This record gives sequence, C-alpha cells and structure tokens, in this order.
Amino acid sequence: MTLSTLRRSARLLVAPSDTSAALQEFLESALRDLPWKVVFTDWVGHTYATGGGRAHWSGQHLRVNMKTKAAGRDILRLDGLRFLERFLEGDVDLDGNLYLLADIRKYAALRLKPWHIVGRIFKHLAFQSPGRAGVNVKSHYDIPQEALNVYLDRTYMSYSCGMFEHPGRLDPEEMTRVGQGQGDDFDSLEKSMWRKFKDAADYIAPASGERLLDVGCGYGGQLIVALENHPFGKVVGWTHSHNQASEGAKMLARFDPGRWELNEGDYRSDDRVYDHITSTGMISHVGPRGLVPYVRQVRRRIKKGGRYLHHALMTAHKRRPLDFDVGIAFNKKYVWPGFHWFTVGEHVRALEKNGFQIERVVNLTPHYAKTTAAWYERMMVHRDVMTEAVGEPTFRAWQVFLAGITGSYLNRDIHVYRLYCVAV
Repeated sequence: MTLSTLRRSARLLVAPSDTSAALQEFLESALRDLPWKVVFTDWVGHTYATGGGRAHWSGQHLRVNMKTKAAGRDILRLDGLRFLERFLEGDVDLDGNLYLLADIRKYAALRLKPWHIVGRIFKHLAFQSPGRAGVNVKSHYDIPQEALNVYLDRTYMSYSCGMFEHPGRLDPEEMTRVGQGQGDDFDSLEKSMWRKFKDAADYIAPASGERLLDVGCGYGGQLIVALENHPFGKVVGWTHSHNQASEGAKMLARFDPGRWELNEGDYRSDDRVYDHITSTGMISHVGPRGLVPYVRQVRRRIKKGGRYLHHALMTAHKRRPLDFDVGIAFNKKYVWPGFHWFTVGEHVRALEKNGFQIERVVNLTPHYAKTTAAWYERMMVHRDVMTEAVGEPTFRAWQVFLAGITGSYLNRDIHVYRLYCVAV
C-alpha cells in the first residue's frame, strides 16, 4: 500500500461521516493487488468484493462480515490485533478462505499499535524458567483431549511438522483422509509423521544398547518409531503436558517397559548423559533469551560424538522485532503463550559456538504449511466437536492460528529447519 493511501485513510479517520464508504475505498485500494477474492459485508448490509480472481488451492473465497462500525474503524486505524479480537468476540465473522489472513495483513499493512508494542517488550523478554515453561506448554497442549483428537494425526498425535512425499500438493480432500502411517498408499498426515520420526531415528543410527533422549517428546511418537526400527537400549522422553504424558504412555505400553520412559516435567531435571538426543519443535518454548542456554543444556546431556537432531520453527530475518507482528501478538495472547522464534543464522551460531558441528541443514517450510493446513481442514470437518470441547471463542482463535500460520509458511515469513548435528 502506498504512503498516499495511508494518508488518505488517516484523513478519513479525522472526519468519519460515512465510515462504510471510507472503509470500502480503503479496502479496495489496499487490496487491489491481492491475487485472491475477498468479499466484505459491513454493518449496514453493504457487500463488495476486493482482490483478484486467481483460483486458490482451498477452492474458496474469504468472506468477512463486520457487524459493528467499530470493527470497520479498527481496519481504518490499521489495528489488526483488535480486529481479530472482535472475531473472537463475535463482532466479526470470517468464513471460507482464512488462509488469506497472512496476505491481507501484508497488503493492508495491519500492525500493532504503540501501546501493544510497549506491553510486549516487557512481557515476552523473560527467560523460560522450568515453572514458566510448564505453564506455557500446558496452556497450549493441555486443552481438552477431545479437541486435539479432531485435528492431529490419529497414529502418533504429533504436534509438529510432518515430512510429506508431496509437500506442494495441497488437496483438502487428501489432507482430511485419515491414514495409518508407514503403509499408507497416499500422502497422509499420519505417514508424514512416521517419515519425520523415521528420518531422525535413521540419522541417529545407534549402536546396540545406546540410549536416546527426546526433549519435548509430545505423545512419544519419536520414541515409538525409534524402538520399532533400531536397537536402542532405552529411549527417554520429557514433556510438560499432562495430556501427552498420560496418552503417550498408553501408546508405548506395547513395548518392554525397561526400554522406555515418558516423563511429565522439565527435561532439565534429568541429569543423565545420553548417547544421542532429538528435539522436534521444542526450541520454540525456550523464550527470547533461551536459545544459547538450551543448546548448552543439550550439550551437557550428550556424549562426545553423539548425534543430535535439532528441529525448529524459525523466523525469516526482519528489521522489526518478532513481537511487533500482529499474528505473533495474537497467538501469544490467545493460543500459544511464551513461544519465540529465532533465525536460522542464530540457531547455527548457537550450535557451533556451544559444542556441535552441523552436518546437514534441511528446510521443511512447505512441509509445515501442508501440516498446519491438514490440521485446519480436519478441525473444520469436526468443528462441532471442537466447539463443544473448547467453546466458540477458543475455536475461533484456533482458526486464526492454524489458517494464519499456514499462510505465513506459504509466504515464507516463517520457516522450519532440521539441523543434523554431532557433539564435538
């Protein structure tokens, strides 16, 4: 959007005698180059479309129904966070292609207001102590299990990026089709999770009897696939989530109990030294000042020569701090408190300066876009179950979270990397 457009919207705010007309003018100008169609309906029943006619893989348009004049004024003020909050409150309805939220934020320059920014600076710079980490993890992963069941894969219940055979093929019908895992004859969410866990276990390639620590183990999928495919003497997982620890123990019950542990708590309370370590996504929970302390903790827990799989969500390099982004602010407040992302360069530097040599780096961003899209599509198929389990506002927050983050992956604003490392 041009500077002149922003100035015009500011003038309209000074004398909003016809907010409906001002909003239409603003949106038609701001979203003129958006490739996909968005249909707006305002509080006086006026309906109009913006954007282009390009077909979207979801097969839908985004429909935005603003029930109050205040919602329209939020857009004119470029206050994206408050507009999304009105969606949670029911003053705004969003239907159809919510994947466009990340694109609209960019084209319309929706951002945080100064008072939001000041609050985030002080709230999110803290180091993630074991107590703080426990609260943050439980608030996201310990929503009712019935809600998690509707969108996670049915075999491993893995809450992290899968590895698909065809990551660029986004087919809602295929993504909602439930598979079993390894033996599926289609590119299922379940099989993608098996491929991810198998990839890590194969990289570790343990000698007989060696021990593996999985930091932030979720429901134990990595432990299961490791035991199924390699001669580990013992595999140990740690998670702060009660859901994950209790349900994961049931999934692991078919294995010799002397070969596995799934512990509820903080991995830092475990002072054992392991032959190898894996961590799939847990690094997002360490906080803005926690990356280097985390890597040093992992290095203290692994033998020299041991292999470490470091899998992490990462942000693209930006001039503005991460916490100044509308989507980040929304998700930290309503969905995923305490998370933080670093750039791939910051991860590499932390690993190389603290006892690891990196053997390979793989970008899985298209894979996570397909993963979160599959979660969203599955959740929408079972929206009644989800709403009953968590309530309408939380369901709507998860809509914004899953659809919005999918759009951010597709836009390459957010990345996912796997770094294959050796302790030196």
